[in-house]
Amino acid sequence: MTVEIVPLTPDRAHLFLELFDGEGFADNPGWSGCYCRFYHYDHDGGDWENVPAAENRAGACDLIADGTMRGWIALDGQRPVGWLNAGRKDGYCAFRGEDVPGEAGDATGMITCFLVAPSARGKGVARQLLETALDDFRAQGLSWVEAKPAKSPQTAASNYHGPLSMYLKHGFEMAGDFSEYQHLVRLAL
Repeated sequence: MTVEIVPLTPDRAHLFLELFDGEGFADNPGWSGCYCRFYHYDHDGGDWENVPAAENRAGACDLIADGTMRGWIALDGQRPVGWLNAGRKDGYCAFRGEDVPGEAGDATGMITCFLVAPSARGKGVARQLLETALDDFRAQGLSWVEAKPAKSPQTAASNYHGPLSMYLKHGFEMAGDFSEYQHLVRLAL
């Protein structure tokens, strides 16, 4: 499946919301309330588990409007079928202070989350999103990019950080563990 990949901008927020409010979580409605805000959320200043979906939706809209939430939308014609939350690592509250050894945090890109509509899965949408993000990170002059694929994904939904095999095919190397459930992979740009 060939899709058009466009950057998330304030004037495209409706596409992001259409995917999140519609087909994106058709097979996993329990996760639909995040709106990809988790890594932008100040976990020291609040209780994420009790944040209602409406608040996350409004918060994501604010992050999109001010340019904080960055990423890419995959379009099949006019229909959004994929999303990749990707930006500079220091743009995420959750990753501040976690620099690549010997590198400045602002020289590192972060691939955080993919959302591919069930009808578009297994058709190369995530790969196209990743390749676009890597090209963008290179154009920005970043030195590194990191991601944290699941160690043992049980479902397509639990692979939302992107499959390890996709990263390895694109030259990422294993860099250790991000957590008990996630690998840390890294690519020198």
